This record gives sequence, C-alpha cells and structure tokens, in this order.
Amino acid sequence: MPDTRSMSRVDTGIPGLDTLLNGGLFKGGVYIIEGAPGSGKTILGNQICFHRAAHGDSTIYITLLAESHTRMIAHLRGMEFFRAELIASAIYYISAFKVLEESGLDGLLKSIREAVAARKASFVVLDGLVSAEEFAPSPRAFKKFIHEVQTISGMVGCTVLLLSSTERAAGFRPEHTMVDGLIELGDTAVGVQSLRHVVVRKMRGTRQLRGRHALEISHAGIKIRPRIETLLHIPGEDDPAPRPIGPANFGVIGLDAMLRGGLPGGSSTIVLGPSGSGKTMLGLQFLSAGARDDQIGLYLGFYERPASLLAKGNRLGLGLDAAAGRGVLHLLWEAPIEGVLDAVVERVLRAVVEHRVNRLCFDGLHGFRHHAEYPERTRAVFSALSDELTRRGVTSLFTLETSELVGSGIEVPIDGVSALADNILLLRHVELRSQLYRLISILKVRDRAYDGAIREFQITDRGVIVADTFDSAEQILTGAARVVVDPEPQR
Repeated sequence: MPDTRSMSRVDTGIPGLDTLLNGGLFKGGVYIIEGAPGSGKTILGNQICFHRAAHGDSTIYITLLAESHTRMIAHLRGMEFFRAELIASAIYYISAFKVLEESGLDGLLKSIREAVAARKASFVVLDGLVSAEEFAPSPRAFKKFIHEVQTISGMVGCTVLLLSSTERAAGFRPEHTMVDGLIELGDTAVGVQSLRHVVVRKMRGTRQLRGRHALEISHAGIKIRPRIETLLHIPGEDDPAPRPIGPANFGVIGLDAMLRGGLPGGSSTIVLGPSGSGKTMLGLQFLSAGARDDQIGLYLGFYERPASLLAKGNRLGLGLDAAAGRGVLHLLWEAPIEGVLDAVVERVLRAVVEHRVNRLCFDGLHGFRHHAEYPERTRAVFSALSDELTRRGVTSLFTLETSELVGSGIEVPIDGVSALADNILLLRHVELRSQLYRLISILKVRDRAYDGAIREFQITDRGVIVADTFDSAEQILTGAARVVVDPEPQR
C-alpha cells in the first residue's frame, strides 16, 4: 500500500472543496463525480481544468454524449475562472463519442492513452461515464475499463475525474469500489427552496469532512461552504479554561448592579423577549458602553439596517455615530431571506478577526434560523459559534424573540440554545392598571451570583434605564399583574 503521507496533492481551486478533501485530490488518482443533470458537474470539471492550466498543467477535457464544445465554451465565458487564452494551449477539448461508437471501450481507452501521452497531460476529465457504461458489452468489461483508466493514471501520474449521472438504477455499483474517491453533487427541495449540496462519499488515503455541505453556483463558478461546525475548534474536556477577562458592563446602573458589575467577560448571553420589548436597544446599549471604554464592538442584525440603527442610537444619545467614526463599532446587516447559515457565521468570524472585536451583539437568532437549510442545525452552529467567540475572548450577546407578547408562557423558539448559553436575560411586557410596562429579569448567570428581582425596564430619550422592582405587584410573569393591597390593621 502506498504511503499517502508522501503522495502529492492536486489542489482543485474550488473554494471549500479542498477543505472537504483535507488538502485536495491525490496525484494519479481516479475520482468519480456524480450528480443529476444541472447539479454542476460540468462546471466543476471545467473550473478545475482552468485552475490547473493557470498553474502550468496540461489538461484534457474529453466529452462523450454531451453538449458541443462550442456551446459549452459559450456557457463558460460568463464565468470568472474562464480564460480564453488557455484553450488549445493548456486545456484541450476532445470529443470521443464517435470513437466510442465505432470502436467501443477499447477504442476509447486508446484515445485517452494517446491524448495523455501527446499532450503530456497531468489532469483529465472524462465527461459522460454513463455513455461508456452503456457501450460496455458486460459489467465485467466496464470494470476492466475503469481498471485500465486507473493503470493509465498511475503510470503517468495523471489525475482523472469521471463525471457521471445519478439518473440510473440505484444500488451497489462496482465502479464505486474501484476508484479512489466518490463525490456526489445534489439539488434537494426543502419546502419551497431548492438547495444545492455536495457529499464526499469516499476518499481513499485521507480523512474527509463527511455529511452534506452547501454548494453555490454563481458567475464566480462553484463555491462550497463546509458546515461551519465541522471546521471550528471543538472544546475538549482537557482544554485549559479560557483566560480571565474583566466583566462587560451595560452602562446601565440598575442592570449592572443586578449582574454584580456586568456580564462575565468572554461569556455568551441570550436576551429573550417578545417583539418591542427592547432587545435591540439593550444590545446597542451594550455596544455603546464598550465603545466608551475603547472596546471594539460588532453588531450583526437581520431586520434593521445600519443607517436606521445609527439614527436610533443618536436619538437616544448612545454615541454610535462617533463610535463608528473612531473605528470601535462595526455594523453588519443580513437580509432575513434565503441564504446559507455557514456564510453568515463565516462573515461574523471574519469581521471578529479583522477588527479584533471585544463585544458582539448578534441581533436576531430567529433571523439566523431562516438561513438554516435544515433548522435543526441551528443549535449545533450556535454552540460552535459561541465556543469560538469565547475562545477568542469575545463577550457575545444574542437576541431571541419569543412568540407571546403578553402572557404566562415563555416559549424558546429554537430548541436547546438556552441551555448552551452562559447567561439568560428575560424581557417581558406586563399590563397593570391599563398601562403596559416592560420588565427585565435575570434567569441565569453561569458561575456568578446575581440579583433575581424583576425590575422595570424603560427606554427613554437618555437610553435604557432599569428602575426599582415591582414590589407593589404580584403575578407579574403572567402578563397581567395585580396590585398588592396591604390589609388594614385590626383595631
């Protein structure tokens, strides 16, 4: 068995694919790329060819029963990776269907062998493996053909991609066991969305990132986004504790007193509350307080654009404009429509590293969930993100909307995330004497004492104020408080 540690790798140039493959394809290997029509096989094969050609390799793209080369190149011209000067100088397109039709698999093998030798090719794509199988007189003959392709690739060190359609009878396929790797491209309907994905079914000689990963096709070509929770550091039981960081205050006297000085530095906090309860304002207050101490803050939101947030902060005297001007506050916005969860997290972490962020307000875990192709991933992604932020010394605050505006029920819309957070703050509405009040309470602070009283939470033209407790009322959390009347003293 060859020592894979000494085998050369061939990077594909497909963003994200080499990460899935732990470094790329092996030189001289044979790989099958499977997928339904329209899943991106032809783009992927051409994109790798152009990448390899741009790095000095001689590449060959062989088509069997496929679209004409003229139409294929016309479609590729709009792609950013396309370079016309490489065609016929480093990328050679060959149509071999007539050879296959007249001379069968033996003739096709001879054509491949001669083309590789004549062009001194180091990378070959055979587009249309299904056609080769259809011309095979028997399953044994088709297996022999795959074996001969492996022999050619091994002798000259040429890496080969075999593009094949999945529009065939399902079940065990002998060629899957023979090749060095099997990559599947898919397009799955989830509700009204159509989601492209890639799965590495097999990769000899190396570990790979298993499972489904998002695949995007744009004018830039194919881009693969590995599931972010598979890339980030997973804390181990023997990992050292994060370095101590000072508390992160809100700049709100009453709230900071309840927290005994502020949130624990480097911790993650979820602010739960219904619409209009003040979650966004609390997050902006948190960032404003940090900016006053020259702690760099990052705001990511899904519903309010940066311009409206800055205007709101100015009305309340939070000084967000000045903080942004000094470079201690950065604001990002993501539209709460179809998207990729991994892209959002990647953007956040890139900004955290680029700006050396100390505080993060992630406003809208509910909007974050809309970017999840599979909503059940949200908990795992949140866990990986919050752990990574803690590892980087970032104190993070996540807002999460509850469904009940007023009432006794507190429903967390994303299962499990509250258990993963270090701290939980609860904002509520309550009706008392035909007046609607905002309330704040602390449900949890990890490893620290706190004040569990329920206090009034006010948003004024001077920012956020946390007033005294509602000592004169009871049944506050039912949403319909009633005044406590002291009994008259007995005479």
